[in-house]
Amino acid sequence: MKHVLSVLVVLFAICCADQPARAADADTPQAFITGSNAFSKQFIDAPAFRLLPIPMTAEFRVIIGQDGQEWTVRSPKPVLDLGGVWGSVKAKKFTLHFSWINAEGALLREESSERVKAPDFAGFSEPAADWGAAADRNIAYLIHESGHNTTAPYHEPGVPVWIWAATPRHEASYPCITINNLVWAFLAHAKNNGPQSAEALRLARVSADWALDHRQPDSGALPLFPYSTVTKGSFGGGVEGGSVNLLRASWFAISLVDLYAVTRHEPYLAYARHIADTTIKFQNADGSFPYRVNPATGAVTEQYNCSVMEFVELAEKLDMHGFDARRAMAAQRALEWALAYVCTTNNWKAAYEDVGETRFYTNLSQMPAQQLVRYLCRHKDENPDYLPQAVRLNRWIEDQFVTFGPNNEASPVRVKGPLVFEQSVCWWPMDGHTANWILSLIELHKSTGERAYLEKAKAAANAICSEQYEDGQFSTWGRDYETGDSPAKSDNWYNAGAFSDWALYSLAQYTKGMADK
Repeated sequence: MKHVLSVLVVLFAICCADQPARAADADTPQAFITGSNAFSKQFIDAPAFRLLPIPMTAEFRVIIGQDGQEWTVRSPKPVLDLGGVWGSVKAKKFTLHFSWINAEGALLREESSERVKAPDFAGFSEPAADWGAAADRNIAYLIHESGHNTTAPYHEPGVPVWIWAATPRHEASYPCITINNLVWAFLAHAKNNGPQSAEALRLARVSADWALDHRQPDSGALPLFPYSTVTKGSFGGGVEGGSVNLLRASWFAISLVDLYAVTRHEPYLAYARHIADTTIKFQNADGSFPYRVNPATGAVTEQYNCSVMEFVELAEKLDMHGFDARRAMAAQRALEWALAYVCTTNNWKAAYEDVGETRFYTNLSQMPAQQLVRYLCRHKDENPDYLPQAVRLNRWIEDQFVTFGPNNEASPVRVKGPLVFEQSVCWWPMDGHTANWILSLIELHKSTGERAYLEKAKAAANAICSEQYEDGQFSTWGRDYETGDSPAKSDNWYNAGAFSDWALYSLAQYTKGMADK
């Protein structure tokens, strides 16, 4: 990974026809903005840009342009804060033109970009949708699809379609980000006394059992570790090739612990422990973990990974079934690294299975930050800094990745909102990531008591429900709030809909619990 000063701009169109999104950094020009917002697509709050301090620069300058108006911000230091003019900028697209000027007024460097000022949350003033009923309909779709899909490129008899196909027509699937979401959705359906609870639990076990039966060989650097990509009957492939997304296995293992808690099937708990203990061996000296690893040789094929909370949450979950000091210490070191480095730099780099390596700040995502928000809320009494940090992180998520309504020009589709964009190189407002945010908002409401978090959660749940199709699917890519069209023209992902089920059931139960008090 090259130094942040040589970070490159991502300037390519996203192709969403069931093809993995890939970054194209090598073909992009340099940017001399050095902060995490160098390539941000939207801002709700006034941004401050940190620039490279080029020698001989006497003045740093930015001109903000919009609808024929211009506002200029100057500074002798390499930080340009737009706070003084932000109130005059409308919630729509604007241009930025940065200049580095020497003492004689000569231009040393300049660069321009287009960004969007996005609208903020305007409150929740509509009736709550029947979130549980909507989730029931999607569960019914998933259960039917599990054995009746006829469009997937590869089928394994007796195995649910999502094991080998991430969408109804996808040639690949990602077990460590799919099976777990389906397990959580089916467990939530049963907990909510859903109409198909028995079949949901059966499919949860079938999916988990498949993963236990299809693992890496019992040899090499990652013996019996999960596969994170499977393709048309083969293990591996796609962007990852023969490597695995190391930490994603921990996220999958959390669902095994949850399934064990319901079934008391010992192999689920044993495998979760094995995944945790194998992962620990790859912890870096600073507490971080590598991103992609070759399971046979142990070679790190990609290093930087800010998704350490996937391991931290697994260790915490396993502690409920027996404390292990080695796991707890590794989790604490990972947490401290995330707080010290990632939260300081906001380098929340996306770590998805179908995205290639990108340079610092060109492809950020809110997903790895969400788990830290929830952890800090749950542990707020352990450290007075935890809750303020969770609040700040959530606001960063909203500022950079949430569209609160149809008039957000940063969004490729006019959605009811609020919905959450996945990542910079796949900039679509997705139901699954909105579900992830709902779970964070519930924890923020629990820990702060601030009503705004609950209102945002309700509004987000309503937005997911407003995009539901007649057959029960939720929209992975966003649907026009008036026409119902989805410009992405791509199939909806099974794991995204399942994540929505989990969040909708969770919110329904949370609000019911509040009403019952």
